[in-house]
Amino acid sequence: MSRGSFGRSVARAAASGGSRSYRARPPILWYAAMVVIIVAGIGLAAYSRNERLHPATIGPTASDNWQVALAIDICGTLQANLPANSNLTSVGIRTFGNGLINVDPGAVTTGASAYEGVHATLGKFASSYPSFTLTSTSIKLPTKSSKTWANGESCTGPLKGAGTLEAKVWSSPTATGHIVTGDLTKLHLSNGEMITVAFVPKGASIPEPPSRSALLAALGTGSSSSTSTPASTTTTPKNG
Repeated sequence: MSRGSFGRSVARAAASGGSRSYRARPPILWYAAMVVIIVAGIGLAAYSRNERLHPATIGPTASDNWQVALAIDICGTLQANLPANSNLTSVGIRTFGNGLINVDPGAVTTGASAYEGVHATLGKFASSYPSFTLTSTSIKLPTKSSKTWANGESCTGPLKGAGTLEAKVWSSPTATGHIVTGDLTKLHLSNGEMITVAFVPKGASIPEPPSRSALLAALGTGSSSSTSTPASTTTTPKNG
């Protein structure tokens, strides 16, 4: 190869590698990306440490005494209040027969943790009440004449049609209710809440618990009139 051809080859190679000024330019974007990654890592580590030192808690605790209004609607007929638990002194979620669920984990001398936090569910109340059966698809009241009502079974009452188990929930006596479907046993109980468990045809109107006034009295908030309205949303209870 002649000296001239070699020189031209070197020149072409140098040109393909970019200008000297480009090669000398610092990789700003790379440094910026590294800074973002480091800052994000430090932030996540700090958040994780804070969560470990100060974990979020969900009530109730053994020192809480919550009240929840409860009603049961079978095919359009509101059922009578469940009588007081026959095992009042041995369970931490019970009823005194006034249409309210009393969530009081500290009522038991041992085993309060079984009724605290994520364990304070509608299913826990049902399983703590002798002969009351509540599953994800059926309900059976604790009376001798009661039958098991399972999803798809025809209603025989004021409402006709294939029934399904659902609930209407009000977060407070003055809140707007919303329909809850899915596994009602996982529905977490909250202080001041109202729940009507219903086995009714889809789309049927579900009334608020008649024990609303008892709930207001228990909460010490008087007897103001309800401002709840029919729900237009449907949710599914979260586990826990």
